[in-house]
Amino acid sequence: MHYRITKVYHEADKREALTELMNEKKETLSSFEGLMSVRMVSVSDTATIAVSQYETEEQLKAVESRFQEVMVDLMPLMTSPPEVHNGDVFWEYDN
Repeated sequence: MHYRITKVYHEADKREALTELMNEKKETLSSFEGLMSVRMVSVSDTATIAVSQYETEEQLKAVESRFQEVMVDLMPLMTSPPEVHNGDVFWEYDN
């Protein structure tokens, strides 16, 4: 598994708008080959971490430009540029 971790900073009252925009992007996201899931986690009133799970790093790279299109639409809701990290799973626990 390969993950993209994106930390997005936004105003406290923008979480609902962020959720609405991501709901509008579901069809686009469903066309990303290899994308298995996206989870958004609130870490504070003004920060959200999105965890995107892909089957492989190659599949993530193949949709990179389309991922950027989604991020451009999110920019008006952000208070600073997102922090983006990618990596492969090297350990996990499932219950």
